Amino acid sequence: MGKQETETMTAEQAVRFERHSPTSAAILAMAAAGRGCECEAYRDWYTYRRWQAQGYQVRRGEHGVKLLTYAEVKVKADGDDGATTTTTRRRPVATTVFCRCQVDRIGGGDQDKGAA
Repeated sequence: MGKQETETMTAEQAVRFERHSPTSAAILAMAAAGRGCECEAYRDWYTYRRWQAQGYQVRRGEHGVKLLTYAEVKVKADGDDGATTTTTRRRPVATTVFCRCQVDRIGGGDQDKGAA
């Protein structure tokens, strides 16, 4: 989980992405085709917390698509001269995303993004 997903995020933050992965987009396109919907990567697929930040709830019993993403972590190392250096590395992190066909607006309402 990225830093912004561990904190409370706004609906505007929930629809923005720092990076785009062509591999993840292809996986999500195949998953959408398999379930018979037209959901598009980076527009209709979000993590559970991102859906909640936008005012949606994933339906009970729905199964998401697992993706591999990378999180940046800072690593401190002591040098031979006693100085501490900090480097940034990326480590793999598994995440699960759900498409708009798997969610309902919290509290109901006419603008049901999940109606497909």
